[in-house]
Amino acid sequence: MSDAYKRVVDHAGSWGPSAATPTAASTELDSGVLSTKDVVFVVLGGVAPMATMVAILSLSIALGVGAGVPGTYLIAGGVLALFAVGYVRMSRRIANAGAFYVYATRGLGERSGGATAYVALLSYNAATIGILGGFAYFAHAVGVSVVGIDLPWQVWAFIAFALVAVLCWFDVRISAGVLGLALLGEVLILLVFDAAVLSDKGFHGFSLEVFKPSFVFAGGFGVSLMLAFGSYTGFEAAALYSEEARDPHRTVPRATYIAIATITAFYLVTTWAAISAYGIGQAQAAAARDPSVFLFAANAKYVGGFANDAMQVLVVTSLFGAYLAFTTNTARYHFALARDRLVPRAMQRTHPKYGSPIAASGVQLALTAAVVTGFALAGQDPYLQLGTSLYGLGVLGIVLLQCIGSVAVVGFFRRDSRGESKWGTLVAPGLAAVGLACGLVLMVDNYSLLTGSTQFWANHLPWLLPVVAVLGAVVAHTVRARHPREAAHVGDERPAPARATGNVPV
Repeated sequence: MSDAYKRVVDHAGSWGPSAATPTAASTELDSGVLSTKDVVFVVLGGVAPMATMVAILSLSIALGVGAGVPGTYLIAGGVLALFAVGYVRMSRRIANAGAFYVYATRGLGERSGGATAYVALLSYNAATIGILGGFAYFAHAVGVSVVGIDLPWQVWAFIAFALVAVLCWFDVRISAGVLGLALLGEVLILLVFDAAVLSDKGFHGFSLEVFKPSFVFAGGFGVSLMLAFGSYTGFEAAALYSEEARDPHRTVPRATYIAIATITAFYLVTTWAAISAYGIGQAQAAAARDPSVFLFAANAKYVGGFANDAMQVLVVTSLFGAYLAFTTNTARYHFALARDRLVPRAMQRTHPKYGSPIAASGVQLALTAAVVTGFALAGQDPYLQLGTSLYGLGVLGIVLLQCIGSVAVVGFFRRDSRGESKWGTLVAPGLAAVGLACGLVLMVDNYSLLTGSTQFWANHLPWLLPVVAVLGAVVAHTVRARHPREAAHVGDERPAPARATGNVPV
């Protein structure tokens, strides 16, 4: 065994209890506080539908199938609905903030679980930091064009960072409320746009040709389907809040189904409206001329007035909401892995009053600050280098996690399928795994398009995924060897006991 391997093993073992290990009283999430509505707000806030429509829709139309884009959203939504069928069945059996990591451990074994854990850490951290880069870029641009304030992007990044740091300190319901407000604004402005196009064009203007196979499967289908899968990133996060939900075995399934249905319907209607605004024969050429203004130009024509400035501002609030949601998501992964010894156990410390994972959030925020500072000192662009490269890596990793999760569902229910149907435990997750694997192939094949970068380092970041997967498998094997009794309980129900603040499960 090499010295490097020994150091990894020894360091993993040192993450066990010590004199500095937090007490049980400060290592509990606040149970029973999140309703289905709260979880839906967190999930949809992470998806950031407004920012997604502005950043991805035009690219999908310009570089993909053109007017057939609504059909690709139907396909991606269908695959992810199949994924949700098995995913929610696991959430009914296991209420644990570890989500994909726990499901993989229970369904595929501890090495696979460890590999999945580290892929999740890399993916969610990369996506979080990438979103902050995108926020800083758009905040600077909108500040200049709409408000007349010219602040460096680094200042905008710090403002968002500071606000999220404060919100992560307090009760998770405050973050859910902030995300709900941000989501309401962006959804309303896009629904106004959809209604304006419908009012002008009439139902006959929304041509059903966009769903014809000759349109949907035209040249560029792979690109559009890849971008459609990327548009859903974040919807799977409901299970991360299962320990804080009032009734996790109902709240998580409901929130997941509501999220996937809402996102699919919203994307379908808005993409259809945007294409109808230009006409199915002209939409692709219009998007190709300048993807950055495709949606804004249509909104200016059909809505006009203050709506265009409002849409630009809401892109920024949408990205802020996504940054907040992904920060809270990532912190819960850190927390769950610390509890199971896969990262330093000090990271499981929570706020004694609010039950927020303050240590895990602190580590995540520190990592974000270090990476963003490094990019800033290197003179890198916040969007083209920091944003797209890291977010692209995060999207690829999260789709990989969804694929692993589907396979894990099949593995878990092969051993314990009591009261479950073949459809929910074998057929649906099996089909989802195939569909998601196809999505992964498309993403890898078109990765430079996903990142929008021509830089060598940015387009080779996916190699980090197998590297961290191997490291995670090694650490998980080591932890099981050193602490077999505790390792045997990974994935157990983990709703925190009722807290002294009076927050009790409902």
